[in-house]
Amino acid sequence: MKLNEFAWNTVTSIAQKDYRELRLILDEELTYPALAKDDNGFVLKIPLPKPVKDEFYQLHGLYFDKDEHSLLNLWRVFKASLYHAALHAAYSDYARYAPWAKGKEIKTATFAVSLIEDYRVTIKATRQWPGIIPDISFANYVAALRLNESVDNSVLGHATKILLALWHVIDREQLDNEVESLVAKVSSLVREHVRLEQMRPDRLLYEAFQNVYDSLMLKGSLRQIPFFPHTESHGIYELFDNKLTDRPGSQSILHSAFDALGTGFESLDDKTDLYESREFFETLASSSERANSIALHLKEMTGTTKLQGIEFPKGDYGMFLRVRANLSGSIRNIRDQLRLVKNVLDETTGHESGQVDTQLAMQVIAGGTKRNDVFTREEVNYKSESWAILIDASKSISPFAQTAREVAVALAEVAKDLFPAYSNWGLYSFNSSFQVLKDFDEHYTIDAKARIGGIVQRNATLLPDALAVGYKLLASTPTEIKVMVVASDGNPTGYLGIEQALVNTIKAISRSGILLMGVGIDSREIQNYFTVNCVVDSPYQMMKSFVKSYLQLSSMF
Repeated sequence: MKLNEFAWNTVTSIAQKDYRELRLILDEELTYPALAKDDNGFVLKIPLPKPVKDEFYQLHGLYFDKDEHSLLNLWRVFKASLYHAALHAAYSDYARYAPWAKGKEIKTATFAVSLIEDYRVTIKATRQWPGIIPDISFANYVAALRLNESVDNSVLGHATKILLALWHVIDREQLDNEVESLVAKVSSLVREHVRLEQMRPDRLLYEAFQNVYDSLMLKGSLRQIPFFPHTESHGIYELFDNKLTDRPGSQSILHSAFDALGTGFESLDDKTDLYESREFFETLASSSERANSIALHLKEMTGTTKLQGIEFPKGDYGMFLRVRANLSGSIRNIRDQLRLVKNVLDETTGHESGQVDTQLAMQVIAGGTKRNDVFTREEVNYKSESWAILIDASKSISPFAQTAREVAVALAEVAKDLFPAYSNWGLYSFNSSFQVLKDFDEHYTIDAKARIGGIVQRNATLLPDALAVGYKLLASTPTEIKVMVVASDGNPTGYLGIEQALVNTIKAISRSGILLMGVGIDSREIQNYFTVNCVVDSPYQMMKSFVKSYLQLSSMF
């Protein structure tokens, strides 16, 4: 089970949206999920389980042991986080609530809208996606067990009680009549809204928002916004940051959490979930081991450079698909034209058909042997070639970030089709560190594609240092022809004398027999360093310029 593939397929299936309207970023450095938007639609940012000291996994600030029971719980909470975000992508349009929120205290209004909208999309899911409800109910229960202290009667405590009560994960002893009555009314309004939704009865939601808002404002304005750890973050909130505690009454809270959404605890499929969790964490461990191996290998190569480390960009598969779709025509044209360059016609002998090799035929007749392999013909021979592709991901390239990403996607897709062996090409980005997009030892999988989509521009441009690593990578390949393609604005930065270091590095690489091509990203500065070069500012320009430059480079083969 590929993690990126599982997550992407899950989210797009529930949201009923593809890359044109949706992006998904998986990030083990995130603590809580986040919802964002770009010009096309939702950007879902989901935390990944993070290994800690070979003993635990961490997710949403909670540590899980690596025993089977703990990993099963972790798997369910991770799925719930994906499901919850996907439901927002499917059903939410926060802009429709702006008229109600206008002029109101921002954090209190945000809590009211978030609370009601989370509940609304989940109630819709009980009808349309009932299979995901058990994991959401379980995650709500886990969140309640992480409450690190009894809630007080402050406005923040009041908001927390409302949150817990709406999802039925609070001890009844902590409930007061005001909260119980409010939650019952809000739940009824939301469920009626969902029942009548085709008529867009937003007034029912506005009434629910207003009831929550008024109840809170009687106690003051919120300074923090309560949220469950598996749902979208609203800033700092520390009441749900405790470890899991099996407190008195927890079993009744577990059953109540399931009853709240119309299902029973027995709806959890232990057998299937156990199988999935084993497969999931085996894949996670394998991916982590492979990444560590690649990083260790590359660390040896960066030891003599000023590069500050090895990184793997956060995955953004939706962005990759979006860029690839826009470039499909250019990618096809570049690939087809480069195939013509890579193939050469050689005349070979010893065939049973073709043109007669007169000299060989005369020898056969004179010798009286019975042979019919006296013909010659032209055959296509493929040149043995490898590419190391380096993409500038420094801060100076930020104004042309989209062009840089387009170049990366185009070159990856072209290399994938040109080279029958995945080990004949590698794709990396660089700034102050060296980033693995697709290593020579990796297949071109959804993980590599997601990293390409997740390229972020920052820090200095250690171009000569990146070239030195690219040289070492290429030198270890067994092919006769080795090509390094460098896409950059051609402005090295990071330390004193870096321009001269770049000149010296290029000279040394050229003397080794490795062929260099510079691709200028909206900049002609690349021409100051690379003899074979092209400048691109659009996919169409890349098609023309890159092929022309590669033709020039191929004359040196």
